[in-house]
Amino acid sequence: MNRGKDIKKMKIATKGDHMPVVFNAEEVFEIGIEIEKNGREFYKKAAEKADDAGFKKFLQDMAAWEETHISVFEKLRSALPVQSKAETLFDPDDQKQLYMKAAADSHIFRKSLNIAAMVDSCKTPRDMIRYAMQFEKDSVVLYNTMISLVPEHLGKKSIERLIDEEMKHITFLQEKMAAFR
Repeated sequence: MNRGKDIKKMKIATKGDHMPVVFNAEEVFEIGIEIEKNGREFYKKAAEKADDAGFKKFLQDMAAWEETHISVFEKLRSALPVQSKAETLFDPDDQKQLYMKAAADSHIFRKSLNIAAMVDSCKTPRDMIRYAMQFEKDSVVLYNTMISLVPEHLGKKSIERLIDEEMKHITFLQEKMAAFR
């Protein structure tokens, strides 16, 4: 009996028949676009609820900024090289995919979230800004996770640009939070 071959067979058998996780840069941008759309929706609904004209304008501006990001991200996605839309990344143990799923599932503006209920739970402008800041921070975490899934030749630099955009939002929101104290 060849013990080495038996151990190798056991390892193969215990891997299971799960499909490996694959991502390409275009898919990463699609996730980002969806997140930005949810953020835009939050800001629009929050603006509808706002009583103060100045704060309403701030929220409308944030919704417009999210709209701009959607456009920027769509342009980045369309500028990706052809191979970044076709090639996928292989993760046979699903470790990066599981982490990515956890990061996406914990994102404050995930798809399944009831954004109207979130806005209704906000009692003050500061509550709305806190949600917005959490959204932007979650986006940075998610996009940083995505970077590990996308190599240079498939658009890593473009994802770094996404992070830069989200960090600008965080800085802006921190300034606004200070103004509403």
